[in-house]
Amino acid sequence: MNHAVDIPQSLLKRLDKIASPRLTKEAIVKQAIQDRLEYEEWKQKKVNASLKRVDSGHVVSKDEFWDQLAKIKNARKKAA
Repeated sequence: MNHAVDIPQSLLKRLDKIASPRLTKEAIVKQAIQDRLEYEEWKQKKVNASLKRVDSGHVVSKDEFWDQLAKIKNARKKAA
């Protein structure tokens, strides 16, 4: 199945520069789409997992966060 996509001229010029007989424009575009989809799927999975943690109460208040951060900083100073 073929679909047309409008690509800005600036991107087409960049694509022309890196394309070669061994690495076609089509292959570059397909790989770019695949890479981006994998990233977006991974990100969505992480966001959903984080939202589940929030819904189940696995959160700390702002004050607790800053207290924990201060303890970590103090421990690092003592270790140095």
